[in-house]
Amino acid sequence: MGDLLVTAVGAVDVIAQNVAGQVDPHPFVTFLHDTPIGAWVRASSWAFPFLESMHFLGMTLLIGIVGAIDLRVLGFARAVPLAPLHRLLPLAFVGFGINVITGIFFVCHNPASYLFNIAFRIKMLLILIAGLNALWFRLGVFLDIEAWGPGIEASRLAKVISALSILIWIAVITAGRYIGFT
Repeated sequence: MGDLLVTAVGAVDVIAQNVAGQVDPHPFVTFLHDTPIGAWVRASSWAFPFLESMHFLGMTLLIGIVGAIDLRVLGFARAVPLAPLHRLLPLAFVGFGINVITGIFFVCHNPASYLFNIAFRIKMLLILIAGLNALWFRLGVFLDIEAWGPGIEASRLAKVISALSILIWIAVITAGRYIGFT
């Protein structure tokens, strides 16, 4: 038991030293840091605030549209047919794309502070889970979009998946906010 504790403490110490720049970083961390993207974000006084604004815009598109669909499935605004909301999904994908691109810029700006950050890792895992949840919804319950007209009550499974979607995206946003504080 004592050896396991010493090993765990040693691993945490190495990670802390790595984040603090006291040990040689992993070659991938060095690669990301040395990209022109990373250099640009670090050198520019306006790049990081601009990227944060774009990241927020992308998140707003993504969460706003997905959230509207999820709330409709949960029974809010039953007079609204789901097909018109579904036609907004390409904008949600644009928002997700904006977030992927700006997220890459953030990581290149200071890769050690992201890649060794537990909140960042949790956020990435939650995004993967959100994608799998959306795939489950699309392949499992949302096969005939036109059948989801006004007044249609969603199945219990559809409601569970939509509620999970909302909770997962709230957790993604929360984990994202914690990145800067951990």
